[in-house]
Amino acid sequence: MTIQKGICQKRKKFFGIITVTEKGQIAIPIEIRKELEIKKGDKLIVIKRNDNKGINLLKVGIMDNFLEKISKD
Repeated sequence: MTIQKGICQKRKKFFGIITVTEKGQIAIPIEIRKELEIKKGDKLIVIKRNDNKGINLLKVGIMDNFLEKISKD
């Protein structure tokens, strides 16, 4: 299998459509919250995509694990 740069090789999954409120808030669909184990009070990092077509959300714990690994090297 040839890996193409910038192409996600994992199965994509559609979780619905969300609406941004007047305050700029969004609700994350329950199905994705369950799958990713996102719970009330969890902190998420918001990262703008390089192509300016959206955002990525990462659980803060993921970044904590990454920073811990690189600080050991």
